[in-house]
Amino acid sequence: MSTRQQFVAKNGRAQVSVEGQIPVSLQRLLFGNDDSDDGKQLDADRLAERYLACMKKVICAMSIGGRYLALAYESRFMLLEWSQAEGRGECQLVSLGNDAAMADETITALYCIDIYTPQPQRRGAGTVCVVAGYSSGHMRVFSAYGHLLTAHQFHPQPLIRIRLRMPLPDMSRQRTTAVESEEMNLTFQDGTMVSVDGRSLYLALRLCLSEAADDSAGPMFQYKKWAFDLHTPRVSDAASFGPAMRDPLAQLAKHEHTSSPHVAEATARFLVAPCHGEAAFGVFATSEDAAAAVSAVAVAGKMAARVTGAVLSMAKSYFRRSTTLSESGQSTPSRTDTGTRVPCVLAVRDSPRKVLSITLSPEPYALAALTDSLGRVMVVDLESCEVVDMLKGLRGSQCAWMESTESDKVQCVYVVVYAARRGVVEVYGVGAERQLQASVSVGQGWTLVQGPTQPLGGSLVVETAGSERRATQPVPATCVLLGDNGRIARISA
Repeated sequence: MSTRQQFVAKNGRAQVSVEGQIPVSLQRLLFGNDDSDDGKQLDADRLAERYLACMKKVICAMSIGGRYLALAYESRFMLLEWSQAEGRGECQLVSLGNDAAMADETITALYCIDIYTPQPQRRGAGTVCVVAGYSSGHMRVFSAYGHLLTAHQFHPQPLIRIRLRMPLPDMSRQRTTAVESEEMNLTFQDGTMVSVDGRSLYLALRLCLSEAADDSAGPMFQYKKWAFDLHTPRVSDAASFGPAMRDPLAQLAKHEHTSSPHVAEATARFLVAPCHGEAAFGVFATSEDAAAAVSAVAVAGKMAARVTGAVLSMAKSYFRRSTTLSESGQSTPSRTDTGTRVPCVLAVRDSPRKVLSITLSPEPYALAALTDSLGRVMVVDLESCEVVDMLKGLRGSQCAWMESTESDKVQCVYVVVYAARRGVVEVYGVGAERQLQASVSVGQGWTLVQGPTQPLGGSLVVETAGSERRATQPVPATCVLLGDNGRIARISA
């Protein structure tokens, strides 16, 4: 039976194309043995039911452009390469791993991260890593081939979300900090957030992937730890959206439209969705800098701002010295530290509404889509901290962002919503196009997966012929659907 199938909106403005399916043989590898509870081999029908139930619990992440797809189930993860051959998609296994340190440790968050490399011909599986978050609070980074590169426990609570936040292209002068770095933000179940400095992480992973790191001195990251002033022991989600803009005209407009003047001067801002209490969500901000890790990586991270051939070989000596710093008590803060306290500057109270998930737009737009418990999707302007749109009738929905292009230029950005209960993908415009653009009926049993737009290290400065430029430019945002029967579908508008 062919897996090719296409769902098209009635107005023709959007389509969902099923391009292939994850083979049953690969599902078997991810989900484990085929035996029932009494030890007998399951027949084909019962096996299909089991895989269907397991797929509903799978955590999924994709690389830039969707070439690689990472799947996690319980304590196992799998990386697949997606390719087009003779008009149909094919999945090939790249790696399968299980690195749980404890019997009851499970994967609770997943991110498929592309690593920037100056040599285009070397880009591929060798520059893709899988970042897994665990119920123990561990973050483990694996190479595409399943080798453990590094593991850290920044906080002893389940790690529920992993995001990579990039600075705005060519906008560093308009920010409160002189040079805004990339960040990998880790959200823990109790609301604690850890922001790993992107440059030190980039340098560490480049060293590991190039086998330049010394095993006796594992990579150490510069990071900051944040604790939000909450009155609840759990959060549904939390996201960092960086420092406030420093441009005078933008600040003037923001002072006129922002509900809290504290946000305009903030050096760090966060959206937080508490599980309990009266607030549906809150904006947390501070103008104080969190205490950062003191390690040799801080020095090496500055060097990584210039991508040259000498960086990796020079940085290797710094990582060797990091062991000495650790022994002298000058390394990273203890994982039991509570973190820098961040106050709430703005709260949206609309009981019993509770925000369930936060999906940030691609960097230039400064928007976020928030799903809530009342079947709404709120679109929030992150600069004014105001709800600029509310989409209704979307109970049990999932959100992603997508950009349309023409002549390799981005034309429009859309909020893509999969209304799971109705089995419909809806595409909404933002800004001047703030309305429903298309509705596509695809049926139930899908998971919406957002793809990243930039690799780790993409905002670094590259020197060529005496001039400086950003290492990479963002690619258009894309998203895919993963079906509970293993089908993979692309959304386009």
